Amino acid sequence: MLMDKKVAAVILAAGGSSRFGGIKQLLSWGESNLVNTVICTAQAAGLDPVVVVLGANAALIRETIFDPAVHVVVNKDWDKGQSTSLKIGVKGITEPVQGVLFMLCDQPHITVNLAASVVEAGLRTGKVVIPVIDDRRANPVYFPESCFPLFEELKGDAGGRQIVSACPHTTLLWLDDWMAMDIDIPEDYQKLKSHFGL
Repeated sequence: MLMDKKVAAVILAAGGSSRFGGIKQLLSWGESNLVNTVICTAQAAGLDPVVVVLGANAALIRETIFDPAVHVVVNKDWDKGQSTSLKIGVKGITEPVQGVLFMLCDQPHITVNLAASVVEAGLRTGKVVIPVIDDRRANPVYFPESCFPLFEELKGDAGGRQIVSACPHTTLLWLDDWMAMDIDIPEDYQKLKSHFGL
């Protein structure tokens, strides 16, 4: 799908799920769990390598990741904010790539079409690409390789937003409002499962 360009996926799955009250990464989604569902979406979109950043409950979650092609990195500072996971995720990309797509473990419903469309826009423009859904910035977000050095400057829990302004960036309008949802609390999980017939 991505032609001859190599683009990595970094799946952020390090959080402690404090608002949810359980280990979100291991929640069932169809015949799999959340983390493996997002891995499969990344692979189906043609992303390679796939890097999964674990933190809280890393050993339990890692036991469920059976694909040896997936590169798992553990962020021991996961409780210091999402910036620490972004940094270790980028460092986990050990081969030349044109860019990276950051995906969230608590968005198992993100479609292959959305992931691939964001990446294709990034490869075409050479810019950071942020989907805009229901008039707000959403995920997954693409960063070109030229922006990778800036990740070292990240601090706290604000994520990649801190460096977007330092990179050429654009947006991709997406019309499916369900793609903007994520799983923060049990009600979100039940709502998404019901909508997608799971």
